[in-house]
Amino acid sequence: MKTTIEKLDQPKIDRSSATYRNLQPFVILLAMECALFFLAAILPLRGLGTSSSDALLTQLGLWPLFPTFLLFPHSAVSPVLPGLHGPFLYTSTISGKDTALLFCAFLSIFLLYLLALRILPRSIGKRYLLLSTLLLAITCCLVPVVTSSDIFSYIAYARIGVIYHLNPLTTLPTAIRNDPIFAHLYWIGQPSAYGPTWTLLTCLIQWLAVTLGLKGLLSMVLGLRLLGLTMHLGSTALIWSTSGHLQRYYDFLSAEKRLRATLAFAWNPLLLFEACVNAHNDTTLLFFILLGIWFLVRNLRPGYPLRLSLGELLLASALFALATCLKLNALVLAPGLLLFLWIQRQKMLHVLAAAMTYLGLIMLLYAPFWQHGAIFGVVKVNPEASRNINSPADFLTHLYNGLAAHFGARIAAPIGSPAEHLFHTASLALFLILSILLCWRTAHNPKFISTFPRLIRWMAIAWLCYCLTGASWYWPWYITTFFGFSALIEATSDSQQAFSHLLAGPPVTRLLAFSMLSFYCFSTSAFSHTPLSMLPGFHWANFSGLWIWTVPLLVASTLGLKRIYCALSRSWSLR
Repeated sequence: MKTTIEKLDQPKIDRSSATYRNLQPFVILLAMECALFFLAAILPLRGLGTSSSDALLTQLGLWPLFPTFLLFPHSAVSPVLPGLHGPFLYTSTISGKDTALLFCAFLSIFLLYLLALRILPRSIGKRYLLLSTLLLAITCCLVPVVTSSDIFSYIAYARIGVIYHLNPLTTLPTAIRNDPIFAHLYWIGQPSAYGPTWTLLTCLIQWLAVTLGLKGLLSMVLGLRLLGLTMHLGSTALIWSTSGHLQRYYDFLSAEKRLRATLAFAWNPLLLFEACVNAHNDTTLLFFILLGIWFLVRNLRPGYPLRLSLGELLLASALFALATCLKLNALVLAPGLLLFLWIQRQKMLHVLAAAMTYLGLIMLLYAPFWQHGAIFGVVKVNPEASRNINSPADFLTHLYNGLAAHFGARIAAPIGSPAEHLFHTASLALFLILSILLCWRTAHNPKFISTFPRLIRWMAIAWLCYCLTGASWYWPWYITTFFGFSALIEATSDSQQAFSHLLAGPPVTRLLAFSMLSFYCFSTSAFSHTPLSMLPGFHWANFSGLWIWTVPLLVASTLGLKRIYCALSRSWSLR
């Protein structure tokens, strides 16, 4: 009788377990949506200080602030609300409580992200991956504030080109000081630091808005956010497709690994935030780079030697040129691509054609904006050329100045101190040395870049070196491109490989996403306006350059030491 009852109960248990597994993807997605709702409620709080700016969505009504009014009904908010009276408009305050809430929101999103990566790859497919990412991205697009003013600079330069018919790469925003966008700008003393690719894209969006009769600023904010959403979804699709081609060609088939790697990119909270809230052009930069890689791998045939046609080389070179003309930091990837083509023993004519296409298209795109060399004027005023912020060099600068003041020296100016110039130069020199060593090792050890997965690892190393040492003026969205590379590495690499453990392995990249996202807590007034009593002139916000790198690099070092210990243990056991 007992055996019969057990057999009768077994189908019910199986059905219950299957129902639970089928509901998991929707429960986790709902939880992630709730976490984003919580974040959207916190970001407009005025207690965060100057860490966020009005995204102008309140011009559509009060509904974008519904999360804040629901969860924090008696708190002051940042967006300008025409005609709104009552408890929502207070003077600016510094609230450590609001900063703590912001950190908790980031932490909850990150923990749900980790849970999703652990559970979902066993029970989802490509359709769920793309649709869920679209839903999360749309939610981010409706956040009523931005945490960076760059989106308004994009709009200003587009209006300079389309409405005022001036050269965005040489014209200062002060030339349009009567335009409504001017009040939202932070950088008013420099022309566009972005290349012609981004200028043409934003001018196209502005032209479409004007053509449709949408001359206000809100249409451009939404247009740029939708562009970021599209580019993020496009990059997700490219990572899915590229990883599939690479897995088949190198006989490393793992559907779960491919899903987890693509999901890790698609749901990455930092990438969603920068693409759909702040609408940074680094998302578009990554799309062009991934599209270039996709053109190189799309025709790979398993069992056949690696040979690239001239057309594939020219298309990839053109896309890398477009990326370089969007942001010049993409230039750090060019040596890797050329070394890869040379090591593959492609026809020298093909390699030269690829190099000439890359250089020729860059010159062709810059030609209409040249203005007798006036475009170089941005170098003189661009802060990236001489200043430090949110980087190890920035932390060392303020630490040195604080220690010097503690021992009796005059308190150094926060900008332009001798220590800042010293550490900026030292950081740049270190980047150049690391880049030369990377290229030298590649040239002397062709196996280091002999396959497509190794090319992607090379690019990931180069980009990480740039972010860590080459970008003394650093912001979290600069790391966006690295996450694209790390997703491809995760999908196509054996977990026991050294690079995967040390730099692009899941533990390190996941922590890197959290540390970069939690950076925004340091930009709140609670950190930026609170000095460290022992170090004159040193504020808690100056720890940002240390925080965003320390934990991920410590984990990488720990994993590296563990790997060395295991290797030594095996060698001793064999003796």
